[in-house]
Amino acid sequence: MRHKKTTTIMAAMLAAAGTAAMTPGSVFAAEKISRVSVDFTIEGYDEYGYPEITAETPSSAHYSCGSADLESAYADDDSEEEGNAEKAKTAAEENYVIELSAEDGYAFQLTKADQVKLNGAGARYVKASRLDNGTTLRLTFQLTQLEDVCSPAEQAVWHEDGTASWDPAYNAVRYKLILSRDSGGSKAYYTGGTSYDFKPVMLRKGSYSLKVCPLSRSGYQAGHADAGSFSVTKEMAEAYSEAYGVETETRKLDGASGDGPGSVEVICKNTGWKQDSTGWWYQNEDGSYLQYDWAELNGDWYFFGSDGYMVTDRAVRWGNDSYYMGPDGRMAVNQEIPDGRRAGTDGILTGTVRSEYIEQAASNGEMKDHYSNHGPASSQEDNSAYGPASSQT
Repeated sequence: MRHKKTTTIMAAMLAAAGTAAMTPGSVFAAEKISRVSVDFTIEGYDEYGYPEITAETPSSAHYSCGSADLESAYADDDSEEEGNAEKAKTAAEENYVIELSAEDGYAFQLTKADQVKLNGAGARYVKASRLDNGTTLRLTFQLTQLEDVCSPAEQAVWHEDGTASWDPAYNAVRYKLILSRDSGGSKAYYTGGTSYDFKPVMLRKGSYSLKVCPLSRSGYQAGHADAGSFSVTKEMAEAYSEAYGVETETRKLDGASGDGPGSVEVICKNTGWKQDSTGWWYQNEDGSYLQYDWAELNGDWYFFGSDGYMVTDRAVRWGNDSYYMGPDGRMAVNQEIPDGRRAGTDGILTGTVRSEYIEQAASNGEMKDHYSNHGPASSQEDNSAYGPASSQT
């Protein structure tokens, strides 16, 4: 079950008046409030990426605004069964609720969109309901102009096998990993998971440091976590080189004269697609291999799990969307997949999973969308990052 998170609203209580209990008859004697207006200002974002908002009503209004929560905070816990859990939403996709309180002698007489004016943060009216004999108006709305932010990284650590791991950052769909060596120079690597194997790129003796930077879908980069340093001995560097080293060949370009930089090209001889007894994996020209990430190769999209192997015949959840990787590893487009959903031109799955498929998957102990980075890699049956080439060491 997804945890509820409450947005804190700094209420501007501009009309201080106690609300007396009203009888049905007294409502008709009250002055009618037929239009309302609320201004929203984004003050910042909390650690979960949800907005901190100031809400304000006009100084001349005969009503004031209270606190606001996610709409889910008003729902009964019993209505959120795990089997019916909705897919995770971003802060901009959530519904929010704020309640307005009428002054003594006034009551709300409105429930239509054209009677409600919401300003700031891309506020959009969803619905309104009158409570407490009209002395309270509950407004449900969305905030469509929020930044797509994520929480900072925490608890990044090195492991003695040359891998590193960290706690998942809220709303992060990818991590930028900055690896630096004590003698100078650094390079960034990327993954959607919460672990990474650095052995293929630590081929020289020295001390290596790591910074883990969470990224949101919009590219927002949150605060980083330092994993500290990892020492690679001469013997370790030799072992890593033997297992992961890239073989290169220098060729003179046709028609080139002299031996200047533009006259030759360096060819990587043993990178690209590789296969072992477990499956297919892909090694980049810098020696690293794809880990919990996507790659477009020869016009097709592929996804590689946290262990580095190409994912086949499985749905992959990335952010708020799901994709299907076929038996050959290619992402499905413009077709129906085995569970009944349909892949669009962009590969995003829509529709409903067939009930018989759910029952079959449950009986086999399989997950519908096994690979998921909403809470990166946390749901994996095998979340190791030892890598496909580990069997070669």
